[in-house]
This record gives sequence, structure tokens and C-alpha cells, in this order.
Amino acid sequence: MVNVQLDDAVAAALSAKAAAEGLMVRAYLQTVLLTAKRPPGPRLSLEELERLLDEEATIGPSPSDYSSRADLYSDHD
Repeated sequence: MVNVQLDDAVAAALSAKAAAEGLMVRAYLQTVLLTAKRPPGPRLSLEELERLLDEEATIGPSPSDYSSRADLYSDHD
């Protein structure tokens, strides 16, 4: 559990918002904190981004390995 000291105006505002949602302050704060946006992760350098894209581009079958649409549906007329 975490205790946070708030001034009276902030505490009153939180109480009002919680009441408007039909929640106790603790439950309201839990929903607010769980849905809060997280800061973006670390930024990639251009070199790191290019390396990751190159890795993704080489994984899996090449387009020439795929069957044609006609081959896929040869048993359907």
C-alpha cells in the first residue's frame, strides 16, 4: 500500500470525481492509475531501427514461395 499526502483541494476534487463515478476514492484512484498512459519506451536510433527492419524483412518465406490464387482454389470451379 502507498500513502500519498494531498492538499485539501486535491483531496476534495478526487472525492467529488469518485462520487460522480459511484466509487470510493481508493477504487477511483485504482481505475485512474491502471488506465493512465504510460510514457513511451526508449527511442531507437536510426541504426537500430534499420537493423530491426532488416531482421523482419528476412524472416519467413519469400513471395515466390507462395502459391497462386489459382493453385489454392484449383479444386473449386
